[in-house]
Amino acid sequence: SARYGLPLAQMRARNYPAVEHELAELRRLKASSPMIDTLATDARKAQGDLGGALKLYREARVRHPRNKALLYGQIDALLANGQPQAALQTATDELLLTPSDAALHGLQAKSYAALGKRLQQHRAQAEAYLLQGQAAAAVDQLELAQKSADGNFYEHSQVDSRLREIKKRMADEARLAKEAKK
Repeated sequence: SARYGLPLAQMRARNYPAVEHELAELRRLKASSPMIDTLATDARKAQGDLGGALKLYREARVRHPRNKALLYGQIDALLANGQPQAALQTATDELLLTPSDAALHGLQAKSYAALGKRLQQHRAQAEAYLLQGQAAAAVDQLELAQKSADGNFYEHSQVDSRLREIKKRMADEARLAKEAKK
């Protein structure tokens, strides 16, 4: 932990050569953890080397495939590097495994926004809000999705259906709360 603290402190001081030196020392000691890999990728991103950071993310995710910090960082780096389609694919693939991950829905929304897909952006953001317990904000997002000019008939129908479902759930919860007060 002391060996990890030193490069972390150097990172905060923006002393990137020292960070790289300490990370090399950790690698020499055969230390491997998602925290070290995240620090290494963060250092590359902070230095403006998004290509290098993406390479490190790919390698680190092979070693630690279920680590969320590495996943979220990789998607952010893909977006920052002008690769929204790759970011969207990564987020969408992971959502198949963990559909209740609000942060992934948020990153999916950012990816759709970068691609100019407004209906899908608002739809994904609605799911993120819903998973965070913010049903009213989810309704707002779905109403924005309804008004978007993009999307096909099927996508608009899905938005309409999801909006009705959430509004019904909110009405049922309000009714139950009112009955509980009696």
